[in-house]
Amino acid sequence: MLTNPNKTPSGALLCVGDIHLGRRPSRLPEGIGDWLRPEELAPSAAWAAAVEAAIARRVDALLLAGDVVDAEDDFFEAYTHLRRGVDRLLEAGIRVLGVAGNHDVRVLPRLAAEIEGFVLLGAGGEWRIEALRDRAGHEIARVLGWSFAEREQRASPLDGLPGGLGGETPLLGLLHCDLGATRSRYAPVARGALADSAPDAWLLGHVHKPDSMQGPRPIGYLGSLVGLDPGETGARGPWLLRLGDGPGGIEMSQLPLAPLRWEIQELRVDDLERSERLEEGVVGALEALHGRLADGLGKTSAVGCRIRVVGECERFLELDAAIAAADPGALLRRFEGVVYFVEGIENRARPARDLAAMARGDDPAALLARRLLLLEADPDDAERAELIRRARAALEAEARAPAWGVLDTAAALDDRALAERLRSAGRRALERLLEQRGSGG
Repeated sequence: MLTNPNKTPSGALLCVGDIHLGRRPSRLPEGIGDWLRPEELAPSAAWAAAVEAAIARRVDALLLAGDVVDAEDDFFEAYTHLRRGVDRLLEAGIRVLGVAGNHDVRVLPRLAAEIEGFVLLGAGGEWRIEALRDRAGHEIARVLGWSFAEREQRASPLDGLPGGLGGETPLLGLLHCDLGATRSRYAPVARGALADSAPDAWLLGHVHKPDSMQGPRPIGYLGSLVGLDPGETGARGPWLLRLGDGPGGIEMSQLPLAPLRWEIQELRVDDLERSERLEEGVVGALEALHGRLADGLGKTSAVGCRIRVVGECERFLELDAAIAAADPGALLRRFEGVVYFVEGIENRARPARDLAAMARGDDPAALLARRLLLLEADPDDAERAELIRRARAALEAEARAPAWGVLDTAAALDDRALAERLRSAGRRALERLLEQRGSGG
């Protein structure tokens, strides 16, 4: 940490999390091409916007926290975009430093060797410190970085952290790692060890959900530069790091520059019933979403939305059939120059049933009602936990299949996601069972 924080000079850096150059945004509807070209929403477009923001704000350096490139096969495409951006930055007097992550462990060192002026820190898994200077030549900060040497790194990079890191300018740690994991193939790092280490800030890559990065000593994930799939909801973009003149003196703010944003918008059954048609209700939900986001959209050109139908429904199976028959890709609207499209519609509504009364019986409907009530119980309930454990065991083999290797199957198998999946399946099964026997319950 700073030996004399009162000497902290001022300066500014732009910090960029996982870009994944070469990846294409998923789940874009065909109709979006009437307003935008898909490449305008890709990570390469987000990278170009970050470069222009760095130049406009006259920052002293741009830092990359790994997974700049999605895969080795993307070398030539990534080279074109990365080279163009780095050249623009260097021409503006802005240094570019980065570390390699698990995705670009091979390709980023190759790119760094090809692109003059791009500094790769910590090559080969050896920590390296690089001093940063402002345009007048004054040292404003030091960057401590470590890069993946192999695609899998099961030991903590902090095990090799050098000592004697004090100095008169802030020390910024730049690292791609799996924070809080005790076992991981991707550089597990204990939170306590990170907090006890020397740097005045830790700028992390790997997890795509950004942390708040607030406080005098920011520690956390920068997040993906643009949401790569519908699960990456919320604002995305680079972080502006300002080096102040007082103690601590590090302030960070996210710049919402991602051209594509993903969101979840609830649509209540009551609102849907008033609109009479599903499509009308969905368009109303998109209008409400724009009203919620409009002031903070920044450079966003398109918003992909998952509509979540909630509330209590008298005609549950009719609603379910209407959702199944809908064509979400056809539901596009533009508000104030921003294109909104529907990625999918989820039925999270509840049938209007007295489950407690139904559960007192001894027929299959009563058994289903008891299971549904159990899923609403306290998460610590042992019987509920056993039900979810059995569901996870049944789905784990499927989740390990190579076809799902690029997806976050751990998130799909957590307790909350599994409970919702079971509730959804159980509600449908109960309604169909009651319909078949011709009873209203």
